[in-house]
Parts: sequence; C-alpha cells; structure tokens
Amino acid sequence: MEEIKDAEGNYSGVSSPTFQNSPGGRQGRSKDLKMSSSFKVPLGQVAIRSIQHTKTASFDGLKDFNVQKALIDTAAPFESVKEAVSKFGGILDWKAHKVIALEKSKLIQIELAKIEEEIPKYKRQSEAAEDAKTRVLGELDTTKRLLEELKHSLEKTETEEAQAKQDSELAQLRAREMEQGISDDASVAAKAQAEVSRARHEAAVRELKSVKDELAAIQADYLRLVAERDLAIARADEAVAAARDVEKKVEDLTLELITTKEALELAHASHLEAEEHRVGVALATDRDVLDWEKELKQAEREMQQLSEQISSAADVKSRADAKSSLLLGLKNELVAYKEGKPIQEYFEIVGEEGEPSKSQASVPSALASAKNELSEVRSSIERAKEEVKCLRVAASSLKAELARETEALAALRQREGMSAAAASSLEAELSRMQPELDLALAKEREAAERLEELPKVLERATQDAEQAKSVVQFAREELGKAREEAEQAKAAAGATEARLLAVQKEAKASKASEKLALGAIKAMQESEQQQTEAAGDGVTLSLEEYYALSKKAYEAEEQANERLESVMEQVKDAKKSELLNLEKLEAARREMEEKKAALRAAKEKAGEANEGKLCAEQELREWRAESEVKRRGSDAAASQAPSRSSSGYFEERRSSANGEDATSDGVGCKKDVAPELKPKKKKSFFPRIVMFLARKKVQTLK
Repeated sequence: MEEIKDAEGNYSGVSSPTFQNSPGGRQGRSKDLKMSSSFKVPLGQVAIRSIQHTKTASFDGLKDFNVQKALIDTAAPFESVKEAVSKFGGILDWKAHKVIALEKSKLIQIELAKIEEEIPKYKRQSEAAEDAKTRVLGELDTTKRLLEELKHSLEKTETEEAQAKQDSELAQLRAREMEQGISDDASVAAKAQAEVSRARHEAAVRELKSVKDELAAIQADYLRLVAERDLAIARADEAVAAARDVEKKVEDLTLELITTKEALELAHASHLEAEEHRVGVALATDRDVLDWEKELKQAEREMQQLSEQISSAADVKSRADAKSSLLLGLKNELVAYKEGKPIQEYFEIVGEEGEPSKSQASVPSALASAKNELSEVRSSIERAKEEVKCLRVAASSLKAELARETEALAALRQREGMSAAAASSLEAELSRMQPELDLALAKEREAAERLEELPKVLERATQDAEQAKSVVQFAREELGKAREEAEQAKAAAGATEARLLAVQKEAKASKASEKLALGAIKAMQESEQQQTEAAGDGVTLSLEEYYALSKKAYEAEEQANERLESVMEQVKDAKKSELLNLEKLEAARREMEEKKAALRAAKEKAGEANEGKLCAEQELREWRAESEVKRRGSDAAASQAPSRSSSGYFEERRSSANGEDATSDGVGCKKDVAPELKPKKKKSFFPRIVMFLARKKVQTLK
C-alpha cells in the first residue's frame, strides 16, 4: 500500500495493481502497462471519483486544478463515433422529428385552408359593408329631401295657422258687432276682413304670378336640360360607337401586329437556320477540300514511290537480261568445251567478239566462276521476279485506291454542287422573303403610329368609371393590407412557435441523452466495480495518461455545457421573436376590431337614419290628420256665418285645395302646395331639381 497526500493534506491509501487486459476487448489499447510511478486504485472508486471530479471541474472551471487530486476515468472506450456523439446529446430521434414536421405542415395546410375559406367571407362582408354604405347614403338623401318637405309643410301650416287666427279674431269682432246691432256698412270687422281678403288675394295673385314665372323658367330649364340630355346621349352614343370602332380597330391592329411579329420571327428563324446551314456547308466543304488535298498529295507521293519502284524494277530487269545473255554465252562455251573444240579457238572467238584475253586460265577455274556467276544471276533473277511481283501487287492496290479516291472526289464534287445549289436556293428564298419582311416592318410601324394617334374620347369616357373604381379599390386594398398584415403576423407567430417547439424538443432530447449517458456510465461503473470486487483486479495507468484522460473528460463536459447554453440562447431568441410577433398580431387584431367598430357605427348610423325617416313620416301623418281636423272645423264655422263674402269663398277654395293635398301622397303634395308659398320662398323649388338631377347622376354612375 502506498499513501498519496492530496491538496487538503489527507492521505488516501492506494494499491498498485498491474493493468491487465480483460478478455472483453482491451487488447487494442496496450499491453500489460507496468510502471514504477503509477497509481493503484480500485476500479469502482476510480470511476466514482472521476465523475465527481469532472462535475466539480465543469462548474468551477478547474481554477484550482491539482495534479495529485485528479483521478482516472477507467470506463469502457467508445466503440463508435455514433456512441461518442450520442453520449453528449448530438443525435436526436429524427423519425419522430420528421413525424412532427409532417404534423406541423398538415396543421399549416389546415390553417391555410381555413384562411382561404375565410377570405370569401371577408370579401362578402366588405361588399355588404359597401352596399350598406351606399344604402345609407341613399337613405340620407331621402331623409334630407323629406326634411325639406317637412320644413316647407311646416311653413305652410304656420301661415295657415296665422291666417286662421286672424280670421277667428275678425269673426269674433264681427259677432260682437252683430250682437251690438252694427250694420255691415258701418262694421269695422267687415271692412278689416275685406281688406285682409283683398291683401291675401293680391298676395296670392303675386305668388301665383311668381310661381308661374318660376314654373316657366323651370320648364325652360327643363327643356334645355332635356335638349342637353338628348345631345349628351347622342354624343355618348357617338362616343360609344367611336370607342367600339376604335376597339375593333385596335383589336384588328393587335391581331395584325401579332401576325406580323410571328411572320417576322419565323423569317428571322428561317434566315438564321439558312445562315447556319450555309456556314456549316462552307465549313464542311473546306474540311473536305483540305482532306482531299492531303489525300491527293499522299497519293502523288505513293505514285512517285511506285514509279521509282517501277524504274528500279526496269533496271533490275535490264541487269537480268544482261546476266541472261552472259549465261547464254557461258552455256555456249560449255557446249563447245564438251564438243572438244580447242580452247584456243574459243579464246579466238571470244577475242573476235571483243573480250580481252590477258591470260589463259584453266578450264576448271573458268567453269567454277561461271557456275558462281550463274547461281548469282539466278538468285538475282528470282529476287527481281519477287520484287516485280510485289511491285505489281502494290501497283494494283494503288490503282484500286486511286479509283476509290477518284470516286470519292466525284461524289464530293457532286455534294459540293448540291450544297451550292441549296445555298443558292436559300439565298433566293431570303431575297424573296426580304420584301415581305420590309412590308411587315412597315405595317408594324403603321400600327404603332395608329396606336399612338388614337383619340382621347375613350379615355374621357372611362375616367369617371375609373375614379369610382379607384375609390372602391382603395378601400379593398386597405382591407386586403390589413388582412395580409394579420396573416403575416399569424404566420410569423406560427413560425416562431414552431421554432420554439423545435428548440424545446432539442433541449429535451439533449437532456434525455445526457441522462441516458449518465445512466449508462453508472451502469458500466457498477458492472466494472462488481467485476473488480469479484476478480480483485486493478488498473495501472501512467500519470501522463491519467492527465490526458481527465483533460478529455473536462473538454467533453465543457462542450456539453456550451451546447446547452447555445440551446438556451436560441430558446430566449425564439421567445423574444414570439413576443414581437404576438405584439404585431395583437396590433393587427386591434386594427381589425377598430375597422369592425367603424363598420358597426356606420350600420348604427344607417339604422338611426332609418328611424329618423320613420319618425318624420309619422310626424307628417299626424300633422296631416291635425290639418284635416282644423280644416273641417273651419268649414263648419264658415257654414254658420250669415253672409259669404269673397274672402269666405276664397277660404273655402283654399281649404278644399288643402283637403285634396291631404288626400294625395307626399310627392304630389309638393306640386299642389307650391302656389301658396310666400314671395320670399321663390327659390325653394330649385334645390329639389338639383337633388333630383344629382340623384339621377348617382344612379347612372352606379
């Protein structure tokens, strides 16, 4: 046993067993490491203390790292890279992640389908809001018109009430005078009533004249407006006809332009194809000419070689002839020798033939030389024959090759002629297409000029409609922008939620992998401890190996902590982005609620306008009933009077006219009441005409 003193001064007993190879597979690491300076620690104690050491080093940063305090991690080595990565949470369940991604995509598709289903509903709501707006505006116009009518009828009733009061006062005064016995001639009430009736008559006459004048002016204006309307209708019809003609011309011109463009494109394409074909043919002919020139030069060289071989064969043949003549002479000499002629005669014969005879040689030597020469001549003749045969074969092959080359040259010349004919035909077609191209370009220029010189009648006719459409389009664009912003906010929120869920799942997976790794380490430590306790074996490691293993464990722990910190930062960023997107979504929702509130306010205003209209109609009915009751009471009072003056007659006519007005409808009331207006209300009829024309214009625009 050896004792090791740690940093705190405590001694720990350490045994020093040897590092033995287990049968499970530590043969690849080392062989029986035994060192004098090694530490001997039980295997389970080493593993537990190494885990405690790595934990304290990861949290404290190994600031007080002591060499003597560090222990060795003797866990089983990593069998694969996958195991090493999965130990620190680097591998996730990608199948489950894929399933989650598919579920998210399905949810997104479902939300998209819901949004697409909601789009037409919102469109219908916007259209209904626009229709309600137009209805409210129309009802507002009608209420304004009814208010004007009510004001007019109120003024009329006020004047009638004043006249009725005046008549009742005069009647009471006349009744008192009659009670007093005053006659009609001396009656003040009768005179006052006559003056009042005269004044009313004059006022009525003046008002009637003014109304007639106003009616004549209105009729003149009406006739003028009718004439202007007819003229405007005629002009509009002419403009519409001109616009239709222009549209037809534009369509025809566009069709012509399209056809000319297509023809031009086809001509350009054909021209380019012809140019490409011509260039290809020219290049092919140039290549063929170069090949033919090379082949012709090679054939000329081969012919020259053949002629040289033929000349050499002729030389060999001439030499063979000379040798054959010499052989014949030798044969003759041999025959003469055999016949027994004297050698001297032979030499004389030879001398006569011009052969030099320097010395007389022996006959055997001459025969031997003759035989040698004969054999040489025979061999040379055979060689010459073989060479002649070879030359004949080469000449026949060269002749056949020359024939083939001549045939190829003729075919090439024929193809060249065909290509030249095709090129000439293409050039002729191009020259024929050129005027068509010029005509198409001229038509295109004319069409462009016509399009530029189109009249502006169509533009003036469509400006009003475009302005109305622009207003509606602006409202729809605002609504669409609000919806798009809401959709973008929803999409951003969904994306951030998805990212947050993914990060949370990654964090959970990393924690689970860490737990699994720790459990595996503990299980391995327990199994190894049990093995060491059962077997009593130990581990012997050097100090350098111990330091290297502890450093690796510390680095692995630091990497795991860094990854965990990065994951937490990603989670924080995702939460921040989610908060921002939620704020945007809330702002979009508030804006939508404000717009809905404005729409509800508009609907409420429309309802209030309808209620006001109904109240005004009810008041008008009540006023008519009251005026009818008053008229009947005044008729009864007039029938009880003893005498009927012109004023009573006029009052009866007026009351009868009022009765007719009461039985008629609201629109007819305006025309019948107009003759009894005061002179200061002359121009009360013009606003109605203006409102009528404005309403008619609005209807035409709709």
